[in-house]
Amino acid sequence: MKRYLGALALFLLLTPDAAYTASKEQMEMQRDIAQLQDQVRTLQSGFDQKMAALQTLVEQALDAGNKANTNVSVLNASVTQTLDRELKDALRPIAGLTAKVDNANNDLSDVRNSMSDLTAQLNRLQQQLTDINNAIKVIQAPPAAPPPSNTNPDAVVKRAPPPANVLYDNARSDYNSGKADLAANDYAEFLRDYPDDPNAPEAQFVIGEIHLGQQKYEEAVMDFDAVLERYPENKLTPDAYFMKGMALRQGGHRDLAATEWRTLIRKYPHSDRKNQAVEQLRAMGLSPGPATAASRKK
Repeated sequence: MKRYLGALALFLLLTPDAAYTASKEQMEMQRDIAQLQDQVRTLQSGFDQKMAALQTLVEQALDAGNKANTNVSVLNASVTQTLDRELKDALRPIAGLTAKVDNANNDLSDVRNSMSDLTAQLNRLQQQLTDINNAIKVIQAPPAAPPPSNTNPDAVVKRAPPPANVLYDNARSDYNSGKADLAANDYAEFLRDYPDDPNAPEAQFVIGEIHLGQQKYEEAVMDFDAVLERYPENKLTPDAYFMKGMALRQGGHRDLAATEWRTLIRKYPHSDRKNQAVEQLRAMGLSPGPATAASRKK
């Protein structure tokens, strides 16, 4: 009995320590688990915060990208409008300059016509002075001697004409010195005596210029027609077409003048007179090409 009690006492003494030891290990284990759970919660919380921050950054980046696209669209539209406006502003002076050039061409054509009229007036004055001078010479000249008694008044002595170069040089000298009427008579005499001479086309052309300068427009038209009909292919043919058009226009035949200039442009597109014909047509508001129904109504 004593032995049993002693064993029991010993067991009782030993059992609390074992229970205590087991309880301590469990508490430490529970504490470790609690710490691990805290760490997991802390990591989860940090991860959630970082994911939230990352999502916020992504949303901000997307928003910034959308705003950038909007700004680029607005900037593109603004640049396009600015370029269009600048281009229009740059082209506006060019359009104005073109109109000024056209007006200048018209003014130049008017000046040329005025100069032609002034030249004609000067030629008439020069001719009047020449006529007065010739009249004075006739008055001052002694009377002619009477013909011999044996001369037959009905007999006509036919003299041989002067050489062609003499007649032509005399006519050109009179023309260059401003003696328009005398030069026209000299050229007419040259053409009468030498109609097939190489200088005949030029002589006929100069007669037309003289009549045009004297405002004898119908005679000038016939003179330039004579160049075109008698000498159809020579170096003065384009000039004759152009000057015939000038005589018709100054004589009030606007449509006929346009026809002559268009013929010149069609037949002689590489001549110098072609450009002058184009200028005259444009000065009248007409097209250099064939006449249309709209242009004929003007």
